[in-house]
Amino acid sequence: MEINSEVQFYTVTEINRLIKFELEENPRFNNIWIRGEIYNLTYHSSGHIYFTLKDDGAVISAVFFRYANKNLKFRLEEGMSVLVYGGLTVFEKRGSYQFNVLSVRPEGAGELQKRIEQLKQKLAKEGVFDQARKRPLPFLPKRLGVATSPTGAAVRDIIKVALRRFPNIEIIIAPAKVQGDDAPVSISRAITELNRPELNIDVIIAGRGGGSFEDLFAFNEEIVVRAFFNSRVPIISAVGHQIDHPLCDDAADVAAPTPSAAAEIAVPQKKDLSDEITYLHNRISTALMNSYSRDKTRLKNIISKKVFRDPYEIVNLRGMLLNEMENRIALSMKHIISGKKEKFLSLPDIAQIEKNFVRQLRHKFEMKVQAIHNLSPLAVMSRGYSIVTGSNDIIIKSVENITEGDSLSIRFSDGRVTADVASVKKEK
Repeated sequence: MEINSEVQFYTVTEINRLIKFELEENPRFNNIWIRGEIYNLTYHSSGHIYFTLKDDGAVISAVFFRYANKNLKFRLEEGMSVLVYGGLTVFEKRGSYQFNVLSVRPEGAGELQKRIEQLKQKLAKEGVFDQARKRPLPFLPKRLGVATSPTGAAVRDIIKVALRRFPNIEIIIAPAKVQGDDAPVSISRAITELNRPELNIDVIIAGRGGGSFEDLFAFNEEIVVRAFFNSRVPIISAVGHQIDHPLCDDAADVAAPTPSAAAEIAVPQKKDLSDEITYLHNRISTALMNSYSRDKTRLKNIISKKVFRDPYEIVNLRGMLLNEMENRIALSMKHIISGKKEKFLSLPDIAQIEKNFVRQLRHKFEMKVQAIHNLSPLAVMSRGYSIVTGSNDIIIKSVENITEGDSLSIRFSDGRVTADVASVKKEK
């Protein structure tokens, strides 16, 4: 086979890199869940976990890197049925692909997910998640409330970001357990505490840092979701770095991806506000100076006009304009009256026209009366014709309707006679 010189050639490295790009950039192969059974499990000394996922028809290699598995709360075992979350990646040197795992759940976690879905449907029917009830956050809060663990990284991140953005802001922390069996009650109590009117809190951040599905489950509990919903103060949900979407995100006024992001959303940048105030101050000052200069120049121009030096000039000018207008109106009216008079004099003799019109109508009327008279049965009868009717006053049009002995009524133009039929003779 002869190879065309224009055909594009790829090196092995290039084709593997192209496949890697196409596979890893395709959203269909990223942020997905896979169900399978673990085998060939290896816990490496580096902290990475390598295993193969299989089902009845196929297998796929998987890697669970140390940075992703550090919060794993259970140990993977051979033959365990799991749900894994992540995306496909290509190992260029070997030209192979594997599944990069970001989170693992035992297959039994599906029951928890069903429980969450049932609670979500229940609360949605009550309007807990309605967008219409969500409130805007205050533009410049003076006091920030934080409901989270007092020893976790989340509270440090929130304080650091908030004070960096606006050093004057006050921060009140309501300690809460964010993990464990008693976490839901603790979180709910902290949010309720921050809603006390005497604290005068403008906005609340409630949440925690990232963790496994089980670690974050407290923020899916009904008591916590209702605490977010019932908060009198605008509240931000800040459950960070999670793969799952907790129900408190939907109940809060605003959902932030991380505690740090929540602080950035809640607290404006003081320098930006100061710069904007300076900018607006300069614009207002410039606008006022320009307006003052324009008005001053305009006032000078007005004062310099002759009318202000001699006020009678206005009266004289208006008098001249009034006289001119009066003359123009009089001349215009004179032309109008003259034109109307000429039109009136040129009109024809209406009385003579009316007489001629009546004469024509009378002549037409007499002609029509004569025509009607000529067509009248009486006029025809005056020429020697008559009308014959039977005993029932029905006009007889043929001898076939007469028999001997019938009594007939004959009407002439000037009277009527009665006759008895002596004989009937039909003629062709």
